[in-house]
Amino acid sequence: MSHSISRRRFLEFSTAASGMALAGCASTRVRTTGGRLRHAGIGVGGMGAADLEQIAAHDEVDIVALCDVDAEHLKAAAELYPDARLYRDWRVMLASEEGALDAVSVTTPDHMHASIELEALARRLHVYGQKPLTRTVAEARAVAGATRRAQVVTQMGIQNHSNVPYAQAFQLFRAGHIGEVYEVHVWSDRPAGWWPQGVDRPEGEDPIPETLDWDLWLGVAPERPYKKNIYHPFAWRGWKDFGTGAQGDMGCHLMDPAVWFLELGHPLSIRSDGPAPSADTYPLWSRVDYDFPATRFTTAGPLRFTWHDGGKKAYREILDEIGAPAEVWSNACLFLGTKGALLASPYDAPLLLRKDGAEVDLPDVTTHNHWHQWVDACRGHSAASAPFDYSALLTEVVLLGNVALHFPHETLYWEGDRMRFRGRGEANRYLSAAPRDGWA
Repeated sequence: MSHSISRRRFLEFSTAASGMALAGCASTRVRTTGGRLRHAGIGVGGMGAADLEQIAAHDEVDIVALCDVDAEHLKAAAELYPDARLYRDWRVMLASEEGALDAVSVTTPDHMHASIELEALARRLHVYGQKPLTRTVAEARAVAGATRRAQVVTQMGIQNHSNVPYAQAFQLFRAGHIGEVYEVHVWSDRPAGWWPQGVDRPEGEDPIPETLDWDLWLGVAPERPYKKNIYHPFAWRGWKDFGTGAQGDMGCHLMDPAVWFLELGHPLSIRSDGPAPSADTYPLWSRVDYDFPATRFTTAGPLRFTWHDGGKKAYREILDEIGAPAEVWSNACLFLGTKGALLASPYDAPLLLRKDGAEVDLPDVTTHNHWHQWVDACRGHSAASAPFDYSALLTEVVLLGNVALHFPHETLYWEGDRMRFRGRGEANRYLSAAPRDGWA
């Protein structure tokens, strides 16, 4: 029996997705699960452990299976969920647990998200997938198509989407306090010492720990020697074969308000004015400009949208002009409108800066635990707020920035409906990645 999704199935999903509008909301025809939710965690260390803890805290969830390529992670999780069946290979787990599972969470390095999500969706399991949803744009399209076919409940792990600061910012924005938006700036301090970027691949190799299945950890990625603490368990984020860099890590959190509040679709163009990546890692900092078509919440357009990372922020003259604090947040989304500005952060109450100087009280909001919201939706009692038909588009927008990094100071024109850059075939090759032999 094949343990991997076939190329034919992947292309079917990808084709289905390419013709659909990805800026939507949750499907009205999803399959729900009666009774208790039988859940399996795939990737149970680090953020995987955090996802499991939140999901397991729901009164109607049973953790029935656990999977991790690292035996130490698996052992720690098994102590918390002693009744769960244990696996090292997610393909074996999904095949062995056929009929005994309702849902899975996928909290692995970015390069394995799509393969696992696609197979889980093919088996019509509800899926909670960590951000970014996938590592490449083509994978995002494939997952969107698979979700549409499966008609199950999905949620991307952007828990800030369901928290108080963004709920308050959303209400302030939709109340019209800043008028029509003409420009957006989003910034992050990442990588900021969290993981290395702008470095070359180390030479040599180290002994593979007995507790780690290195071949399974590599999965679809090209084969390379194991180096202690260079990739596993956390530093993989800056490596292009495994992660998606600073923008991939934080963009799904910080660009979310702009895509969500403004109802953005596919961008028209993307341009990077920072340094290029090295052969193996993303650069130490980046600055990426997008142009988006106008929406009902913007001026005539196109809307200029700029991503900054590596400690870069919106240009100081812009911050001074709107009266932003001297020590503005390290991670934020700034909307510039005809009547004022709005600063949104996942970690702080929003800051409204109206041109008329009027002060506005923060709205009272009611929020729902992001993980429990998904569980309740799986059981037919609510709707997920970040389903894959929304978060696939958000992920795609984020990942297009990473493509632009490879072509500094060059404007790339994006044809979203056709999933290609116009007249720039070389850029199109960064939209997908060939899997390693045996992992098609």
